[in-house]
Amino acid sequence: MSSHTAVLSGPSSRWVHWVSATFVILLWGGSYAATRAAVQEFPPLLLAFLRFVLAATLFGPLVRARCRGVRLAPEDRWAAAGLGFTGVTLYFAFENLGLARTTASHGALIIATIPLATQLAEAVRSRRRPRLRVLLGLGTALAGVGLIVGADEGAGASLLGDGLMFGAVFAWLAYTFLAERLGRRYPNLWVTQAAMVGGAAFLAPLAAVEWLVAPAVGLPSPGAWAAFLYLAVLCSALGYLLWNAAIPALGVTAVNNLIYGIPLAGVASGVVFLGEPFTGRTVWGAALVLAGVYAATVTRGFKKGATGAVP
Repeated sequence: MSSHTAVLSGPSSRWVHWVSATFVILLWGGSYAATRAAVQEFPPLLLAFLRFVLAATLFGPLVRARCRGVRLAPEDRWAAAGLGFTGVTLYFAFENLGLARTTASHGALIIATIPLATQLAEAVRSRRRPRLRVLLGLGTALAGVGLIVGADEGAGASLLGDGLMFGAVFAWLAYTFLAERLGRRYPNLWVTQAAMVGGAAFLAPLAAVEWLVAPAVGLPSPGAWAAFLYLAVLCSALGYLLWNAAIPALGVTAVNNLIYGIPLAGVASGVVFLGEPFTGRTVWGAALVLAGVYAATVTRGFKKGATGAVP
């Protein structure tokens, strides 16, 4: 356990962390519907910028209190900059632009392939042939993706929107490997804050250009502001706080196995709150994607660095 992370102690506290981690999964699953609703009234890049400015502002005092004395080594500056650029700027630019053009259900299921993509990237990086279970999982998940990608089903999904969500998958892969490196040298809370601050800095000029060239829109409605606050305060600030507390208390593998619930919560939130259709195609696509990812990753769990900035 890191000395920089304060957690509850004793067996009786474990249920608190299980409940809080499960609550975070529900929050993060609901983020796809919230983003889908918010980008109808907020410019997508501006939404991402404002989200992480507010989240970093709220998260900052806690990080300064718990990570006092932590300083970025000169040799890690480029990695830290890349962390924010890939895990926040690129990831949320792709995600927000994608969810403006596809459904929350499609977005959640495509993002669910990240652990499988990470397994394949690791195999390429280490120059080894992927294990049979990874290949079988890949084939199963791709069959599920093939069922949902580009299928409108009357809910506003599109091939372009789904393609942008895959851009978020690849951005997260790059983030994962950078987070793995920095996570060995710095506290997890500090790495998360660094990604937020750096990502917001890179988003600032992009959001400014978007604001200047995008068609003028009216002020967001109270519902859109509520979605924005849900994303910034609950998903980013509170979600990361509870998640980082649960990891040392329960163990990386146990906590990360809960991540399989995010796409289920994402599909459910799209159906319940946005009225997205729950068709047989969606059901079979979700089942194949989750089965493929589970088959390829469950025996090894997720990489620790992959948990630093889940949606």
